[in-house]
Amino acid sequence: MLLSSSVGNIISSVLFAEHFDYQDEQLQELLSSIARHIRGFNSPINMICNIVPVLLKIPSIRKKAFKESMYLQTFVTKYVKHHKETFNPESPRDLIDYYLLKIKEHEMDPDICDTSLLMMIAGLLAAGTETTASTLKFSLVLLAHYTEVQAKVQQEIDEVTKSLRLPEIMDKPQLPYTNAVIHEIQRVFDLAPVAFFHATTEDVKIRGYTIPKGTTVIPFLSSVLRDPSQWDTPEEFNPGHFLDEDGQFRPRLAFLPFSAGKRVCLGENLARMELFLLLSALLQKFTFTLPPGTQRQDSNFLNLNKNFIIASAEIRAEPRSSSK
Repeated sequence: MLLSSSVGNIISSVLFAEHFDYQDEQLQELLSSIARHIRGFNSPINMICNIVPVLLKIPSIRKKAFKESMYLQTFVTKYVKHHKETFNPESPRDLIDYYLLKIKEHEMDPDICDTSLLMMIAGLLAAGTETTASTLKFSLVLLAHYTEVQAKVQQEIDEVTKSLRLPEIMDKPQLPYTNAVIHEIQRVFDLAPVAFFHATTEDVKIRGYTIPKGTTVIPFLSSVLRDPSQWDTPEEFNPGHFLDEDGQFRPRLAFLPFSAGKRVCLGENLARMELFLLLSALLQKFTFTLPPGTQRQDSNFLNLNKNFIIASAEIRAEPRSSSK
């Protein structure tokens, strides 16, 4: 809940210009609404309706399919209403206000409207909170198993910050190993194996095959993130995948956890900053270990269900020395 609250606060400050206390009921309502929305999104009935959309014409099925998502829409609707009541075109506060300005500027455009605003904000909340929080949770569990990697990250952070301040985004070039570890965590976590569906806008010929115009294309990102032709040890956690001969960070073209192209994840830059700042700050202040009596897992640990790992794993956060 602490990690979800921290990430939820970041996205809410962008969308609502609101920064909540972690115990604030509104923040807890937001996180609860997001969790229900995602559960509904991944529910069997939603998946069936995605395959057979005509089922949504049946009122009872439609109501059940959209039931969980309505909680988040209700939450967002309250904020949009409040923003309309307190809107000042001369001093926009956040994304909602800027979109309200666009609605006013394009009154004749049916695509720029209240419904678009509602769907966009709900989508950003759902995609920009649980994903980053889950990655952080998995990161801490993983590093509790790979203590030697965690210690090396902590040493690098201490050398750069002198243990006098929190790591900043400007420190990233001076923290190549930390950056490599974060990238490798995202690669093995493989949070979204299948990207959003696309479709061809014209006939496409590729490798001797013709893909007709209008064909649904499903990007399978796991095939790239675990491609043995691209990674030395694709099934193992190996930060060296992102380090050159001199120990400096090197980007990899096969690193596509956010998808690619014009429809790449809208929040990629925000997510990258959040992961770097939050994880490096946590590792500067704490050492994460397994509870006494818990046996460290071998590399097969990575092949387990990631959601199971996040939900069931227990770790300890031990404060580092008071001077740090």
